[in-house]
Amino acid sequence: MSSDIDRGVQLPGEDQIPLAPVLSSNDTGALLIVILLYVGFATVVIWALYKWFRHREVLPCVLLVAGVIAANIEPLGDHVGLIVYAPDIHWFDYWLMGRQMPSFILVAECSYVAFGCYYAYRLIEQGASFARLTFISAVLVGIPEIIVEVLWHEWGIIRYYGDNATRIFGIPLYSIVQNSTLLPFYGVVTWLGATYLKGWNILWLWLAIPTATIGYVVGVSWPVYITIQSSAPALVTWAAAIVVMVTSVAVTYAALQYPEIRERRERAARGSDPGIPDMPVAVAAGA
Repeated sequence: MSSDIDRGVQLPGEDQIPLAPVLSSNDTGALLIVILLYVGFATVVIWALYKWFRHREVLPCVLLVAGVIAANIEPLGDHVGLIVYAPDIHWFDYWLMGRQMPSFILVAECSYVAFGCYYAYRLIEQGASFARLTFISAVLVGIPEIIVEVLWHEWGIIRYYGDNATRIFGIPLYSIVQNSTLLPFYGVVTWLGATYLKGWNILWLWLAIPTATIGYVVGVSWPVYITIQSSAPALVTWAAAIVVMVTSVAVTYAALQYPEIRERRERAARGSDPGIPDMPVAVAAGA
């Protein structure tokens, strides 16, 4: 216990803001993660440039820059959500908002925003059903993301600290749910931007995506952040976590109910082109 205190660990139940532990990462695991994320980032950059120069589609590059901006708001979410990273991770890190941020978080978030926002937008554009969006977001994207975060925790790369009773394999349950519902929300924001922002106005996504990111994460999760920041009893933390999980699902569901997006799903379900409104019966009959 004394060694924990020496390393800056706030003991739970003292009704004070917990202090972050000083982590020591698994050298091999950290290096593997960093290499894979940088390779992924390089792939996304090449893909975005290919889309721009080959197809004259600027949206992926716009989203890539939006991801850079969103990644630099990450320390705010980490502060209120009690997340800390090991200071000995390979390659460069930097200080932002008084927190030491490893560069792999920057490249990972850039890649997720650029690639994830774009293809979530495309799914919505095609009128993808709730079932398909849920499967892609929660299973194809959500489960691998959970596995990666668990490995990060096991290898000492990241830690959700404080007295948090909702952790499963080191990852809070509300964070798992929230990460699984974020992609469709991103898709809605991107669809609105791509649909209504023409010409240079598309650059407003550089503000919209980061704002939506921190607004969604902190705006939805503040009840549980209050409990973990004050080392509240487990029952209170669980009650707040349930509110956050329900709200996460509800916010994404509400966003997908935007009238034009709902109409696209309905037309696609009927076998019509989701981008072309159905004609009234009288017009179709030539009346």
